[in-house]
Parts: sequence; structure tokens; C-alpha cells
Amino acid sequence: MGCGQKPHLKNEIMETNPKLTSKNYLETIFKTVKHYPNEPFYYLFVSHEACYFEILVNGLPIYKYYKPGQVITPIDIYSAINKTGKQTITYKLYPQTESQEGAGLKTLVDWTKIKIEVFQRNRANTGKNPFSNEKPIIKHVSLTEFDGKTFIGKGKDYYEYSFTFDAIVPYENTAWENSADLSKMDQKELLSRVENAYKQVWQMKEDKKVDDFFSLLYNKEKENAQCEYSTENDLTESLQSYMKPVLKKDYQMQPLENYKMVVCGGGRLVCLQQNSLDVRLRGESALWAKYKDEDGNIIGNFLSLYLHIPKGKTNFEIIR
Repeated sequence: MGCGQKPHLKNEIMETNPKLTSKNYLETIFKTVKHYPNEPFYYLFVSHEACYFEILVNGLPIYKYYKPGQVITPIDIYSAINKTGKQTITYKLYPQTESQEGAGLKTLVDWTKIKIEVFQRNRANTGKNPFSNEKPIIKHVSLTEFDGKTFIGKGKDYYEYSFTFDAIVPYENTAWENSADLSKMDQKELLSRVENAYKQVWQMKEDKKVDDFFSLLYNKEKENAQCEYSTENDLTESLQSYMKPVLKKDYQMQPLENYKMVVCGGGRLVCLQQNSLDVRLRGESALWAKYKDEDGNIIGNFLSLYLHIPKGKTNFEIIR
């Protein structure tokens, strides 16, 4: 792509109704958000030793960490909590192949460990310290052998575990709960369709057809805004995160290559991920661009694109 004549691609992703644009984004999304006296907002604190990790909530990839050191800031999980009830957290552990203190590890080791703490606070409380009302919900520490010390997955190059907690929220999103089970489709056909969907968005970005892209986003943005109880300021930041990179003169889409298809969300979500162990690319979206910031640093702009087929439809829709 990018050389010679552009191939005509079937539009695999359907336009949403109402039609979102960069001009009506703030007004259109803001009026869909309901606010409440108590707005429960869930997040994680994670500490880990001798591993890289990925975290999924209800099957949606939320966070990944492929570098030495610790995660200091809380990890928001609002985009995966669609209604009141049981929520599933899954973590995937990988050997820490790079170290600040010498050689990296080829497997998970005796002292590999991860601790995940779930907290909740009322986002409607906008006082000086919004975390002053936080409540601990659950704490999970990775399993050990009978000695209480040795990591149960030692010697492996991959370890996965899930646990649950109960969340109470005042909203309910349809999300992907009733969507088609993509894991039951012919996987070669699914891959071809997902590739075409990504090429559809790639071409919009390449041609800087900003509003063509926004026309695909209404349900994703509406649901995310409700999960976050978004204010006008929040939505302004979201709009800027879409617009700021693409308006850069040197914004350049990167080739759509070296990727793998990942079906997640209980088989109802699909995406294309970088198939690279380079820590700058690992686990990121296959759809990305480069541009330079004000200081001349090269920035990678990765475009999240989780697709589903809503009940009763045949085309994809972007949902996260």
C-alpha cells in the first residue's frame, strides 16, 4: 500500500448512527453521558518481580508492561466494566528478558511474583484529593508452591491466571456481550476481513480523512465516555488525542505488516497486534504512525482498534 494505484477495498467497518465528526464530537458525546451522585470508578495498583505482564479485564486487553522497573501510577479499567456484576481479571506473565542489573531471564523464576490490588473511588467527588475516598476491593498475589515462596509457574515461558471481583456501577453498556462469536468463524476468512477493516482505517488515516474515521467511532466513544463518567474536559482531551498527532505535518502511517490476529473478549472481539518482541512494539496495535514532537523526538502513535460484529449485523463495528 502507498505506492501506485490504491486498491478498492470493501468497507468492512460500518458507519455509526448518529454520524460523529471532529466538529460535533464534544456536543454529541457529552449529551449521552449520565452523571450520578455516586460514580464508582475502578482501577488497579500492580507490583511485580522478575516478569513482564499483560492484564485483561473481561477479556479486553487493558495494560501491558515489557520493561524493567515498576508501575507507579494506577491502571484504569473503566473501559472494560460494562455493567454491575462479576468482573474477571486475567494476567499473563512472561520472562523478563531485559534487566537493569545484567542478563535478562529466559523463563519465569522462583521469585517471579505479581500483586494486583483493585480499588474503587467515587469519581463524582472532585475535591482536592480525588483518591481520598478510595476503597480497597480485593487483593490478589500470584500462587506459590507449598513452601509459600516459590512461584508456581517457575521454569515456564508463559503463565496465565484469572480471578474475579464484584463491581457495582449505575450504567449498563451493551458492549460486545451479545455480539457474534468470532472464534466459531472460519479463521482464514476472519483474518481476511479483519485485514480489510484495518486497511480501510489505514487509508483514511493516510489520506487524512479525519471525519471519515470519526464516522466509525460513535458507539465506542459513547460507551467509553459513560464508563469514565466523562466531563467536557475529559472529552476535550480525548478529541485532542485523536486530532493532535494527525495534524502534524510529518505524520506518517507505517506499513501494515508483521502482525498477528488476536481474538479476545470471550471470542467476541478481534484485533491485529504487532508480532514483535521489540519492547517498543510488543503487544501494540498493528495500526500505527510516526511523527515528531515539539522537541524533535520521534513518537509512535498506536491506534487501538477492537472490532466486533453486533447482534443482527454482518459488518464490523469499532467498540474499543
